[in-house]
Amino acid sequence: MRPLPIAAALLLSLGACKKTDPAPAVTAPVPQRIVSITITGDVILDALQISPSRVQAVSALADDEGIHEAAHCFPGKPRMNANLEKILSLAPDLVIVGSFHDPAFLDALSKAGIPLLKLEDPSSIARVRDFLRTASVRLGAAHKGDSLVAWMDSTLAAVRARNQACASDTPTVLYWSDGYTAGSQCTVDELFQAAGVRNLAAMQGRKKATRISTEDLASSEPDWLLLSNWSHQGEIPYPDQAKRQKAWKDGYVLKIPSKLLLSTSHRLALAADTLQKALHKDCTK
Repeated sequence: MRPLPIAAALLLSLGACKKTDPAPAVTAPVPQRIVSITITGDVILDALQISPSRVQAVSALADDEGIHEAAHCFPGKPRMNANLEKILSLAPDLVIVGSFHDPAFLDALSKAGIPLLKLEDPSSIARVRDFLRTASVRLGAAHKGDSLVAWMDSTLAAVRARNQACASDTPTVLYWSDGYTAGSQCTVDELFQAAGVRNLAAMQGRKKATRISTEDLASSEPDWLLLSNWSHQGEIPYPDQAKRQKAWKDGYVLKIPSKLLLSTSHRLALAADTLQKALHKDCTK
């Protein structure tokens, strides 16, 4: 260990002798009038069992069973989009928003004196974990938040442990949803890794959510195709030009609920579990 400079050592020893009162901890009051305008906010409010009396409104998509993990939560509460006037009329003391919301709208909320809890781009499992902890503390339910994180981590750990029995079985998987795929540096890629499969889009050098042309899709030869099963208009049709892929012809096509695969909450662990069991049927029995 390198010795401390003399001046630094002197300051430390003086500090050890001088009695000082600890600075009081500054904590925000637990919100009692909460508005969520994001699906993830709805899910977390539901999972943390926040009292309905504290929830003034949830997101406009709160009843969409195709993408919502807690569909029909908080019945009787208004369903709210990014409408500044309507939100202010509810006199909230916390609004749960997403980084995808218009910066001008978020700035207007802040200038109105409304505290915000913002979900930043959840591009990794670590970010989802951090948001769960931050949100649960802010909502006055830290212990329940810790339980959600522990459940997510233990579920992912069990999935990874089962991969030991499937070490020789690492199929390539290509995710496709309405012209997009998922490359490296995103949560879907981490879920593939946890499930013990290889992400073909990442192997091709693609990063994050990125467009893939019909021609590139048709020329790719994954062992498995993973398709989204939801859109506002119903199930997304797979391009006819790409149906000459061997995986399509041989029936190696997997659909798991998009509300799991694209989750930004603790339930993403269920996507890894579902992926592994579906793609490693011979070694996870």
